[in-house]
Amino acid sequence: MLHPRALTANDIPQLKWIDRAEVIDGFYRVQDGRLIGYAQHEVVSGWPEGEAEHDALILQQCYQRGGWLYGIFDAEVLVAAAVVDCLAIECAGLDLRQLKFLHVSQAYRGLGLGRQLFALAREQALAMGAQGLYVSATPSRHTVDFYTRLGCELLATPDPELLRIEPEDIHLCLRLV
Repeated sequence: MLHPRALTANDIPQLKWIDRAEVIDGFYRVQDGRLIGYAQHEVVSGWPEGEAEHDALILQQCYQRGGWLYGIFDAEVLVAAAVVDCLAIECAGLDLRQLKFLHVSQAYRGLGLGRQLFALAREQALAMGAQGLYVSATPSRHTVDFYTRLGCELLATPDPELLRIEPEDIHLCLRLV
């Protein structure tokens, strides 16, 4: 049985056990302020080397400064999680909070867990006083389509620092007000 709960600092190392495997057949890029889809086949077998450990450090810092970390467990195994950072990002004329992490293990996709976590992240951003949620999404068609179906829109001018960190990502915003 699945049970959701707030994550603690001790849970953060478990994020690396979320199975990110997927087969991707399409991607997006931004061109002239519009999303352009293109076909490209890629098989992702899991976390790129070192990324889980790097993310764990960033999420520990986020937790220590008051960020929101939430997970869904199957028994004692973390199978999905979302993180909203409490740091304000001024972008698009809005006071935003970043969705730093949202992943669902492969075997648990299609159950609505991602939508549930996103809805909770949205509510948390509002509770933090944000006017919107900043999403730096991997450019896979499935991921970008997931966020746009939930109301996210392409940012005309992404945050310069987040764009520098993730230049290939699709930078989106969900307006909350």
